[in-house]
Amino acid sequence: AVERGVDMFDCVIPTRNARNGQVFTSFGKFSVKAAANRDDMRPLDPECDCYTCKNFTRAFLRHMFMAGEILSMRLTSIHNLYFYKRLMEQIRESIKQNRFIEFKNKFLTKYLQEV
Repeated sequence: AVERGVDMFDCVIPTRNARNGQVFTSFGKFSVKAAANRDDMRPLDPECDCYTCKNFTRAFLRHMFMAGEILSMRLTSIHNLYFYKRLMEQIRESIKQNRFIEFKNKFLTKYLQEV
């Protein structure tokens, strides 16, 4: 959409998906509720410096989701909103530097890999 000139977005995807356990990372999206995260001591996204990634592991967030704790939904919402905010900052910077297409291609190559 940015490539076609859209510069304003309003969407529930970051928070709605977070409430259902789906997180967006620099390596793609995944469900924090997946069994693979049971003992995973990494942050949601090792390249993210949001409050959630700095303070909580995938294992802890999975445990909270499975226990029905509302805090898990808030923490993943914080992360997803931060992810989108940071992505848009990076996009704006790439446009200023006249390298948007390069940024887009690099981002999508990384984002579309298997998490």
